[in-house]
Amino acid sequence: MSIELGRSTNKGTALLKLVHQFQPNPLFKDDYISWFFDESIVGSLGTNPLNLDSQPKNEEEQFQKIAYWYIVLREKHGDETIEEAIASGCKQLLLLGSGYDTRFFRLPCIRENSIATFEIDLPVTIEDKHNYIAKKLGAIPPGLSLIPLDFNNNNFSRISEYGFDKQIPTVYVWQGVSYYLPLESVSHFLDLIKSQMTPSSIFVFDCCSPLMTFKNDRIPGIVSQVDKLQEIGEPYQFGMESDEMAAWLKNKGFRGIQIWQQDDLEARFLGRRTLPNNMWYIVTTKV
Repeated sequence: MSIELGRSTNKGTALLKLVHQFQPNPLFKDDYISWFFDESIVGSLGTNPLNLDSQPKNEEEQFQKIAYWYIVLREKHGDETIEEAIASGCKQLLLLGSGYDTRFFRLPCIRENSIATFEIDLPVTIEDKHNYIAKKLGAIPPGLSLIPLDFNNNNFSRISEYGFDKQIPTVYVWQGVSYYLPLESVSHFLDLIKSQMTPSSIFVFDCCSPLMTFKNDRIPGIVSQVDKLQEIGEPYQFGMESDEMAAWLKNKGFRGIQIWQQDDLEARFLGRRTLPNNMWYIVTTKV
């Protein structure tokens, strides 16, 4: 497969989820992701869906195909985690670095249980998303709060101004963010989330192997990927092996730590193991 993902990883991730909607038997149905793209892009994918069964022509295409499946599997895993957490009593959903997430609209359990949903991202992304939703619906619907916040420059406690209550059991979702931050920022943020969580809360986030942060010969296509991310100003800065991550989280006071490698998710949702297990992984934990 080959697709131009643009100059924003947020929008590129959304585009891969849009691509998935035009594949046979998608793992999740998203009737809302198209809101954030021009009709010409949506129409083109509908008329000429990408052939994911074709063999990659080069390592760059191989990397993109792996990334596509990781994004799709991560989304499916996140959906199920949110659904299970709500079923067990969580009353709020906090999406950290939400990008163009559509779960508020597409997961029935959020509406059926009146789950207050808070989405945090950089001001430019939040403004862009707000404009798309307002154009489609006229206004941001009740129950959804879009919060412009730069974790490096703003006080996280500001989310209480939007109605967030840290005393309420919450699903915390932090997808596609940790690897763009330095180690110190990741450590600080993990401590911050732990300090917010009630014992009934759930925290799910993803990370990557250190191999994803520099050019090497063990990850196909990583050389060009490193160059691309550097070019758009979003290089990977942080990676940690999964066993080290588990020990680190335990030392920080997290409990019930579960780690899913790409191929674990692939086996769970697709019944096969073809993806490498030295790239990205997902962590689910409690306190």
